[in-house]
Amino acid sequence: MPVVNSPHGRWLDLSVRIALSGAAGPFELDVALEAAKGAFVALIGPSGAGKTTLLRLLAGLARPDAGRIRVGGATWCDTTARVNVPTRRRAIGFVFQDYALFPNMTVRRNIEYAIGARPRIGEVARLLELVGLEALQDAYPARLSGGQRQRLALIRALARRPSLLMLDEPLSALDPAMRRQLQDELRRLHREFGTTTFLVSHDISEILRLADRVVRLDEGRVVYDGPPGRAFGVASDMPGIIGQHVSGPDERGFSAVHVDGRICRLRYRNAPANLAAGDPVLLLLDEVEAERPD
Repeated sequence: MPVVNSPHGRWLDLSVRIALSGAAGPFELDVALEAAKGAFVALIGPSGAGKTTLLRLLAGLARPDAGRIRVGGATWCDTTARVNVPTRRRAIGFVFQDYALFPNMTVRRNIEYAIGARPRIGEVARLLELVGLEALQDAYPARLSGGQRQRLALIRALARRPSLLMLDEPLSALDPAMRRQLQDELRRLHREFGTTTFLVSHDISEILRLADRVVRLDEGRVVYDGPPGRAFGVASDMPGIIGQHVSGPDERGFSAVHVDGRICRLRYRNAPANLAAGDPVLLLLDEVEAERPD
């Protein structure tokens, strides 16, 4: 399934097919994607649509029945040419929901092992400082909190400067406050390292906060590929902005929202009941009511 005139760039070029089995029976994952270097792509869709399988194909943990994967000009997989670069030789970082840390290694040794060769002087200390774990470098993972383990998993995945970072529901086990904190951490690390990132997530606020592109899969096919806002029902001709919920609603129904560097008081229509401080909100300009100043 070739891609023609893709607007996303061709640093990553993938076209794969593989037979799968889901709750409704057998189906085929048949996907073609291109991505620019440094993109942050969220993969969404119902459970069993093929999202995690797509990550596993990129990582070399699964092999397509047919297709190719090229990253940065290097061919990682080409079934016609019988090329399949093993996982250990692909420049990837992978973060799972369960962290997959080495329990018998200290925080520092987990990072040193990820780097592989002898690290440069000060390299590990700098990585630990980036995620605020320098004081815990001699601790074992069992001693860390959930948020600390997740920060260690993220920086370990980035330690070798991978071409691709793949995140499979990495924050779903955390409480909402810690999840928002780690989302900010992940966004900062993405800017720091500039790594092309694929995120599997079912959290709309997380996707709006992190991704610059959304790909929706359904029964193994791409049914949407475009901006995050439009992926969640915003028409292309409908003006909208992304703000950040601060508090409310109050007794008059108004909420405080951080928009473009200032706090606005707005009345939502059809707002979810579980909005928390820090959650991103997509504001459609004809569907919000602002409180006029006295």
